[in-house]
Amino acid sequence: MSRRALTRLVSLAVVLAVGCLVVPDSAVHPTRISLTKVENARSVDFADDVVWILVLGSDARPGQDLDEGNTDAIHLVGLEVPSRRAAGIGIPRDFWMQLPDGLDRINTAYEEGGGELVAALVEELVGFAPHYVMAAGFDTFRDLVDTVGGITVHADEALPDLGIRRGRNDFDGAQALDYARNREFIRGDFVRSANQQQIMIGILRQLLVREDEEGFIEGGAMAALQGLSTDLPPTDLYRLAQAVTQIRPDRVTTCILPGTDETTSGGGAVLIPDADAARRIGDDVRDDARVDGDC
Repeated sequence: MSRRALTRLVSLAVVLAVGCLVVPDSAVHPTRISLTKVENARSVDFADDVVWILVLGSDARPGQDLDEGNTDAIHLVGLEVPSRRAAGIGIPRDFWMQLPDGLDRINTAYEEGGGELVAALVEELVGFAPHYVMAAGFDTFRDLVDTVGGITVHADEALPDLGIRRGRNDFDGAQALDYARNREFIRGDFVRSANQQQIMIGILRQLLVREDEEGFIEGGAMAALQGLSTDLPPTDLYRLAQAVTQIRPDRVTTCILPGTDETTSGGGAVLIPDADAARRIGDDVRDDARVDGDC
């Protein structure tokens, strides 16, 4: 590791440690980001193990608790720090699954049982549990894109009404949010989930472009702490932040869990997960955070 990189990581550690001590909790600042450890998750060695984070995007309105909305973005993200590699597994929001109160879409689970319930459902799909759950509102997502200075995304389909063309698009936060939430695609939920993955990669790419700017990473970390609700100690926050900044965008592989269209007895359109394919994909990525097989 270079001296500059080491200095930046030390600075980030100090910001996180001090910030957790001096920033008022979510009783003062509305919770914008929730980051929690999954209750039954085993301890993870950031230097040797794949770290799995369940990332949820809540559509709760500003001022509402995150769990008052549906999670219209659900992604299982694995970080393999030694190789600077990552994998993203998208879970369509309309997967029809057994929840404690009956069959429902998986995107309602966060409101019903919090991150632990969503983590359990994802474990049922892929065969292993995430270590952490991170939830954020879409306004936080929009602000993050603006904070990094906008992102570049390649679109496979044009959306003229949104000013999105096929090929390269440069998005600010509002445009990225519109793109992430739009379902006007031939394959609906599957394409939207894939678009969300491309936006996350775009954010990572832009973070790495700007990481050497003095104060950029530290300022972003302090901003994130405003409204952060977490049960993680500063050491774990630092390790997670360090892990993210070690990943190379060109070493990120992605996949969307497959399923088939179905109509419920009430007439709603849902997706039935392909259980065998989901488990096969989970087995593929679990230990190395790399999508090798068909997806």
